[in-house]
Amino acid sequence: MHKASIKTDLPATGLPFSWGVTLDHLIFLAGQGPLGPDGKVIEGDIRVQTQETLENFRRVVEAAGSGLEHVLSTTVYLKNLTDFRGMNEVYSEYFMAEPRPARATVQADLLFGMKVEIQGIAYIPESATRARSRARTHPKARRGPKRRREKSDTRRRA
Repeated sequence: MHKASIKTDLPATGLPFSWGVTLDHLIFLAGQGPLGPDGKVIEGDIRVQTQETLENFRRVVEAAGSGLEHVLSTTVYLKNLTDFRGMNEVYSEYFMAEPRPARATVQADLLFGMKVEIQGIAYIPESATRARSRARTHPKARRGPKRRREKSDTRRRA
């Protein structure tokens, strides 16, 4: 099993978590919120915040080598359950293909003025997994300069 943090262009939060982690072909996404490039919460109604949240969600999934069509499950956290309809309208635009992800929606006291947060589980398709595996094992895929071994002088000096 190979566990790795997903490198994204999302802003660093200074908090002790990864935006996403892969374990072999599975992707585990942290709760994504409506954060802009500056790391601050985007102002707006539930539709605006849900769209920004799902764009961040998409960035993490794509950075892992997958797409939204490979999302298996999501958990949607809403500050106010009265926002369900607006969130669901935007959510439906991102997950149109069948089968749609399994989903739970719960009310939560969200931080930093967020109205919505979405976490999820996705998978990396086998074709992308094979390509990543080949890249890791291909001799030219090694990173960094080659190290030369220094010949050590094993003779004893008097």
